[in-house]
Amino acid sequence: MKQQANLKSPIKDVNEWLNSVRNCFNPLYSLFSPGSQIVDYFSSRISFHSPSSFSDEDLYQHLQSLNLVFRSSQVNHNSAAVIADRGVKKSHVATAAAHIWADNSVIKQLCVHSLNVTSIEAELMAIRTGIIPAMEIDNIHDITVITDSITAARKILKSKVDSLQNMFIPLAAAVKTFLSKDGSNKIRFWYYPSRAKWPRHKLVDD
Repeated sequence: MKQQANLKSPIKDVNEWLNSVRNCFNPLYSLFSPGSQIVDYFSSRISFHSPSSFSDEDLYQHLQSLNLVFRSSQVNHNSAAVIADRGVKKSHVATAAAHIWADNSVIKQLCVHSLNVTSIEAELMAIRTGIIPAMEIDNIHDITVITDSITAARKILKSKVDSLQNMFIPLAAAVKTFLSKDGSNKIRFWYYPSRAKWPRHKLVDD
C-alpha cells in the first residue's frame, strides 16, 4: 500500500491497465498445451500450401495448382472456397473482406471494418469473417481458404500465448469443432500472392 501511494499517477494508471488486460492471456488454455493443439489432433486434415520459392517459375506452378484446387472445390457439392483479403489505410481504418464460393458462384460476401489494427490482425479478421460462416453451411466437409497471409493462417492453428490470443482462441475453437463433427471434414490453406492479380481475388479486393 505504501508503494502504491508513492507511485506517480501515470505509472499507476499503466499498472492498473495492465492488470485489467491480464485476463486476455490464458497460458493454461487447453489449445496451448503440447499435444492438444489443433495441429496435433487433426494433422492429417489440415494443410498449408505455399510456393517453394518466390521465383517466377515457382509462383507460376503454384498458381496453376491453386486454380486446379479452386475448380475442384466448385465441382464437389460438399466443398467450398473462402477467398480472404484485407487492407489497412493510412487513416488506420482496416477492411477485412471474404467471399465464400460454392457451385461456381459467390454465395456470401462478407465485410467488416476496424480501427487501429495491424496488418496481420486485419488478415486474421478476414479469414475469420469467411471461414466461420463457411463451416456453418450444411453438408460442407472440405473448405479451401485462399489468403495472401499464410503466416496469419498458421497462427490460428499453432496457438500460443501472445498479443493476438483473444482473436485466435475463438477461431481455433470453431475450427476444432468443425473438424470434430465428421471424420471427412478438412481445411486447406492456400497462399495467394497479391501481385499475381487473380480475378477472383480482385473481386474481394475491390
